[in-house]
Amino acid sequence: MPTDQSPPEGTSAPSMPPSVRVAVIVMALLAPLLLLTAGLLWIGYDAAVAGVMESGSGVTRAAAGQFVVRSLVANLVLGLLLALAAWFLPRRQAWARWVGLTALVVLGLLTVVQVVGAGGVTVVSLLLLVLTIAAITSLLARPTAEWTPSVRG
Repeated sequence: MPTDQSPPEGTSAPSMPPSVRVAVIVMALLAPLLLLTAGLLWIGYDAAVAGVMESGSGVTRAAAGQFVVRSLVANLVLGLLLALAAWFLPRRQAWARWVGLTALVVLGLLTVVQVVGAGGVTVVSLLLLVLTIAAITSLLARPTAEWTPSVRG
């Protein structure tokens, strides 16, 4: 079964809708930011653990270390998934839309949990939420769904 997504000869490929462009741009912005955050957590592991210990009352070093590692892994995985989605969605890979959507929903939920846990909104968390919502709505938009081939097909 051929998987060639190219149009038949004599026809041009349909142009990328604006909703797809918005989603790709936002995912391409978020991916390196999340990967950079993961890298900085890796490099500054001891400082991050100390910061978590100072911010919480009675937090042990082991618990703070687990929190930093979980944050590092979450940023790394979500950053990689968003990078893949941003790279393959313009190539009309149906799975890229769903991978990006899943990663963005998880990122949005993690950000909301962080905001609630911290007891307030920061500029970074607000920006992250706005970008995440913009990308989610772009991926769910009708033009994006019509432009992206079906996963089943």
